[in-house]
Amino acid sequence: MIKLVRVDHRLLHGQVIFSWTRQLAVNHIIVADDKVPNDPIGKMALSIAKPAGCTLDIIPFSELAKSVENNRNKNTMIIVRGPEEALTLCEILPEVTEINYGGVAKKADSKEYGKAVFLNEKELTATRGILAKGVKIYIQQVPTASVEHADFSK
Repeated sequence: MIKLVRVDHRLLHGQVIFSWTRQLAVNHIIVADDKVPNDPIGKMALSIAKPAGCTLDIIPFSELAKSVENNRNKNTMIIVRGPEEALTLCEILPEVTEINYGGVAKKADSKEYGKAVFLNEKELTATRGILAKGVKIYIQQVPTASVEHADFSK
């Protein structure tokens, strides 16, 4: 069962992952990304960041549906790097109904939409594409933080 879909440019990292996995009883994490699966150092770094008691798939988007199906009996968290990847995820997994924007890095051409969410035009267009599919987007760093609601129409 998919417990959380999260956008975070850092992918797996520290206390954020531990707090979400504990809060939602996650025991399987999928990192969907078309770059990291081909990067041995990146894969090793993510594997080290994985909480004990969780299994981890670091896969390209082409394997996402199969990984979700193979792990239906687990409490799964899916992490993608950014809004464009989240839109791809929504196209592959139409059963996703909400996405947590946890962190999108600040860039020179980006606008702030939340404490750690900065979108440029491409990311904003992807975000609007996600919303057009009827998927809810909320901003929340950790489970104990307040949910932020952003107006992505601006």
